[in-house]
Amino acid sequence: MEQILGVAIGIVLICLLLSIIASHVREIMAAFTAKRAIMLEKAILKMVNDPAIYAKFVSHPLIETISFEPAKILGVSFVRSSKPRPTYIASPLFTRVLLVSIAEIHNIPSTDVTAVVACLPPDSALRQKLSAIILGIEHDAAACMSAVDQWYDGTMDRVNGLYKRHTQTWLIVLGMILAVAFNANLFSITQRLWTSKDARDAVSATAQMYSCKGDAPCTLPSYETARNDIQRRLGAELPLGYDWKYVQHYWESGANPDHERALAVAGHWGFNVLGWLLTAIAVSLGAPFWFDMLNKLVNLRLAGIKPEKATPVPAGGPPVAVAAVAVPASSPPPDTAAGN
Repeated sequence: MEQILGVAIGIVLICLLLSIIASHVREIMAAFTAKRAIMLEKAILKMVNDPAIYAKFVSHPLIETISFEPAKILGVSFVRSSKPRPTYIASPLFTRVLLVSIAEIHNIPSTDVTAVVACLPPDSALRQKLSAIILGIEHDAAACMSAVDQWYDGTMDRVNGLYKRHTQTWLIVLGMILAVAFNANLFSITQRLWTSKDARDAVSATAQMYSCKGDAPCTLPSYETARNDIQRRLGAELPLGYDWKYVQHYWESGANPDHERALAVAGHWGFNVLGWLLTAIAVSLGAPFWFDMLNKLVNLRLAGIKPEKATPVPAGGPPVAVAAVAVPASSPPPDTAAGN
């Protein structure tokens, strides 16, 4: 059991460290491409379905204060339009600014949902949406505001789901790149952990550094920590990285392979590609998943089986012990022995 648990901790630790690196790279990419802000912009444009209302909406001071330009490298932007965009808007703020923007465009003093809907053109797509949202609750201003909030929150749930799928796709790509760069083959790593106690001890000692202890804050390690641990703590014990002398000899001896060697080379590459692909899929699950899994395994290894709780003593004092008389299995019942 100890061997199986050590192997599991080692696999989870490697997946965690690679996931941290991949997530860090993905966040940098998202900052330069402004993917989240662009998706939010498209979603709100689709909701209001009116460029004029959207332009008024994003120019509102409350929205401008949370809008930022995408990151640049030496002044070069990686998006077509580097205008400031918000990456997140709370639902009460969205509803308030939307109603104010429509009221200002149509010069009405009220920002009540019913009044705002009434001022929109009859053929307006936004009027049809808002009318359907507040149907039956037109006379309750608070309920109308809450209904618009729920409409926005529901739309953002779909947008967040789409963004997570997009992120997971990129994590698979980045996971494959990292697997090849570090030669992180989960098959080879599992084999080393299973056969080497020193490797299991090394990864277990490293894993304990990442576990949550008592009331200490439980946060993910940094990118620098994850990279250093892979290179310094685990590189010597696990089959990570490349032996460049072996690689050079491999290519020189395999320049003109015979049939048997060609099959061996194909099997070797198939083994590596499958192991790297498995690593990439594991990385796509994300660092929080592997961090939670690592803490559970480390706590299980350190704590062992949870002991049973002690029976509480009654308030009136300790329970009175009742003496039990053991009757041998071969002896007859008491009334039978008395001749009854």
